Amino acid sequence: MSRFLTVLATAIFLIGCSTTPATPAPERNSAEVNELLQRQMDLAVGYLRNRDYARAKEKLNRALEIDEKYSPAHATYGLLFQAEGEIELAEKYFKNAIRFSPEDSQARNMYGAFLFSEKRFHEAVKQLEVASENRFYTNRPIVFENLGRSYRRIGDLEGAEYAFTRAIQLNPEQAGATMELADIKFEQQNYVESRNLYRRYSQLAPSTARSLWLCVRLSRIFKNNNEEASCGEALEGIYPNTDEYRFYKESS
Repeated sequence: MSRFLTVLATAIFLIGCSTTPATPAPERNSAEVNELLQRQMDLAVGYLRNRDYARAKEKLNRALEIDEKYSPAHATYGLLFQAEGEIELAEKYFKNAIRFSPEDSQARNMYGAFLFSEKRFHEAVKQLEVASENRFYTNRPIVFENLGRSYRRIGDLEGAEYAFTRAIQLNPEQAGATMELADIKFEQQNYVESRNLYRRYSQLAPSTARSLWLCVRLSRIFKNNNEEASCGEALEGIYPNTDEYRFYKESS
């Protein structure tokens, strides 16, 4: 559940950053109409962020009354219904968003994240690959991070490595992609690069069970007993009920 809430919070952040469709429809040429749509979306996103779903629906309905094909409203409805556990409705609205605006990379990114959460990883890859091709999409680093995770789930390690590398190239502070790439480099026995990426991640984000377990394994490789003990203690103290802590205990 906590992982879902993190994904939800990220998605809400994304729609709060940009709710302008990639290809505006002719009826949206009026500055007044665009301003009204943006106002409704800003309010809807604010209510969604506070989990006030009823008021969020009111504002999304208002936006769709103004323009029934407004892609950001459909995509946000998809996110809202996903939060409410209405999976079929959520997918319907994500598909609507893409149907009305096929070039809307944000909608494809959100739909890809939805498909990932439903463990439909091959379908997620298809949506995210399309979204990643838009060089002008401001949240492209997040698309590549999502794409990398999806590649990993279908066993495409080469694709995952490429996607995480692209995410970091586009945004050197992309913490999730940095951690993922550090893990891949460890699996490839490229320990120096894995350690460099882990240290970079530690500067970008708080420790997680996964990062601490990687820290333990890297410390053993480089025979850093103090760091191994420190990361092991943190695992035990902060994440005692995780698989990573169990792996640590079993390997001690």
